[in-house]
Amino acid sequence: MSDPQQLASFSPTVRRVISRRVILAAVVATVCVVLANLLALRNPSRIVLSQSADHSLSPLTKNVLGALTNDVSAVVLFDRQADLFEPVKNLLTEYERMSPRLKLELIDPTRYPARAEEVQHELQLPIRSPENRVIFAANDSAKAINESELSILDLSDFMDTREARRTHFAGERLFTSAIVAVTEGRQTKVGLVTGHGEHKASDTGGQWGYSKFSSLLQQKGLLLQEISLAGTNAIPADCRMLIIAGPRTPYGAGELAKLREYIDIGGSLFALFNFYSLQRPTGLEKFLADYDFEIGLNQVSDSKNEQSGQGGLLLVDDLGSHPVTKPILGSTLQMLLPRSVGFPEPKEGDEPPPVKILARSSDAGQAVGQIQGNKGTIEKEGKIPLIAAKLHENGDQSPARIVVAGDSLFLGNSAIEAGANRNFAGLAVNWLLEHEHLLAITPRDVTEYRISLTRAEMTSIIWLLLLVLPGGTLGLGLLWWRRQMKRS
Repeated sequence: MSDPQQLASFSPTVRRVISRRVILAAVVATVCVVLANLLALRNPSRIVLSQSADHSLSPLTKNVLGALTNDVSAVVLFDRQADLFEPVKNLLTEYERMSPRLKLELIDPTRYPARAEEVQHELQLPIRSPENRVIFAANDSAKAINESELSILDLSDFMDTREARRTHFAGERLFTSAIVAVTEGRQTKVGLVTGHGEHKASDTGGQWGYSKFSSLLQQKGLLLQEISLAGTNAIPADCRMLIIAGPRTPYGAGELAKLREYIDIGGSLFALFNFYSLQRPTGLEKFLADYDFEIGLNQVSDSKNEQSGQGGLLLVDDLGSHPVTKPILGSTLQMLLPRSVGFPEPKEGDEPPPVKILARSSDAGQAVGQIQGNKGTIEKEGKIPLIAAKLHENGDQSPARIVVAGDSLFLGNSAIEAGANRNFAGLAVNWLLEHEHLLAITPRDVTEYRISLTRAEMTSIIWLLLLVLPGGTLGLGLLWWRRQMKRS
């Protein structure tokens, strides 16, 4: 028999002791939690635990937010199930925390269509937008950024997987640019040259239309206007940049003289050629030779980087280390039968001209000239330059900025969303307009973690979570209870 004076495990005395200890521990834990929260409220800090969730802001963005004198509205019109909703929300929450002038509103158009329509009506924006977007508004000015603009995609495995992998999130650069645009209170004028078969801003066609590129410029807060150089027409004095996109007929001497005068006083030029003008040079080839560019009368092919099943479509991944291309290094441009754009080989003892190559073909590239009946002569082999830029010094005048591309179709409506084409266009425009402070904000890397499970493995995990773990916990509890009962 057991000792009658021995205290049973669950006697009233033991239960009272255990109860007091539990209550005391709960009170102490509650006090600690309250004190920790009070300390956190008075001394807020932020710790990033994962690379992909890093939403710390660049010094430039902090300066822009700190200098705000008027209220800025940021309206996130996003489906909450969208992949980019969380990164967008987290980043703009950090903007709101940094500046009391920025007011953030999150609206899911699928759940609150009336509120979404009301906001867009107030800001005088198109209501029926097919995409999720973020809208910034201030000083009776608004700018929308579509979901498709927020990602830089890697298409290197697209032919095998039919998937475009998101490599970078460009939200901060676009959001800060939008805030600057809506708070400046003025619009920078940009001219799109017409009269020689160039792409038109109003054209919504697939390959030749430039309406999406035009929309990109307008989203940057730029005022786009079509400009003809014919006759007595002059380039407006307040035009900061000229775009000549895909001309197909020759320019006259008077028109080229106006262009020369414009560049010589510091105007910026974005010139884009294509294979349609191979048989009839535009005159711009010789004109740009005076500024150290060499535009070939050829088509560039690349057997190594040509997209399978689409002859002439080049996947260009050799990008130069230039402010325009640095943010998209590792990405791919898609170009259709581009012409070569480089600079002439310097003579022995001469310094090479200050022309920077922004994009090249692979070492399997070929520049084929004088194409007649699908045949032509090979002019160059190896890494063929396709896009180039130059900061042209003008003596006492402001330097001019020039970007020349051997393809204009890669910014057309059917191609601008491919690869990093849209991002390149935006970066080139920023550099040409001397918005280099926006180029300093680099896109954030996106870190992906994937777990591949078979159906059998998934079934095993479900049983483990729903049966084995709860059952095991219950079993351990019963064993402990039986042990205590035997002791008593």
